[in-house]
Amino acid sequence: MKKIAFINNVPFEMRAGETILSFLRRHAGPEAVPTLCDAPNLKPFGSCRVCSVDVALSEDGPAKALASCHTPIAENMYIYPNSQRIRDLRRNIVELVLSDHPPDCLTCEVNGNCELQTVAARVGVRAIRYPAGKNHLSREKDRSHPYMTSELAKCINCYRCVRACDEVQGQFVLSMAGRGFDSHIIKGMDTTFAESDCVSCGACAQACPTSAISDVFQSKAILATEKVRTVCTYCGVGCNLNVAKT
Repeated sequence: MKKIAFINNVPFEMRAGETILSFLRRHAGPEAVPTLCDAPNLKPFGSCRVCSVDVALSEDGPAKALASCHTPIAENMYIYPNSQRIRDLRRNIVELVLSDHPPDCLTCEVNGNCELQTVAARVGVRAIRYPAGKNHLSREKDRSHPYMTSELAKCINCYRCVRACDEVQGQFVLSMAGRGFDSHIIKGMDTTFAESDCVSCGACAQACPTSAISDVFQSKAILATEKVRTVCTYCGVGCNLNVAKT
């Protein structure tokens, strides 16, 4: 017998082992829920909480906000992906992120091709309600590497670069240091990009949803009309790459 879960009280078939996010995308479309820390080639992580949805165990039962990207779907779940409470939560989360983000979108490398910018517009952020306070805007840019660059004042701590370096490339060059407000990305043993063991694969830049990590060619500024799957020729490993066509 088919197992079902509900989206806005409408029943849909569920698959064993899938998350609420994948369930929603399969039945409600790829834009069903906004995300920041999620990426198709990375394991679910649940750090940004932008993908939160309301989940209840009965149609009229109490609902709880859960991160859909790493919460497994269960039979007879009632999922409300865009309730007023969830829309307010998402907008508040993104406002908090933007309150510690440089206000230079118009001159940024990824203007028009930035996931944070896209999500902010989608959740309805038009202004930041929070007063100016302690922030990370003074973090220095790292231009030491011949290929890779970092501007960690624009980092949103989504861990996508760290996870791509670990899970996809197996290099373990990037990691997160500090706790709470002091959390920040480090290269190697807290060195520059040039002094680290970075192999210039570009996986971190490709994974980054902002321009916190990029490359000297500013390839993230390219608005791709098409992507072609190919193989990197840098070494003999043969890693797959998505190359943009414009």
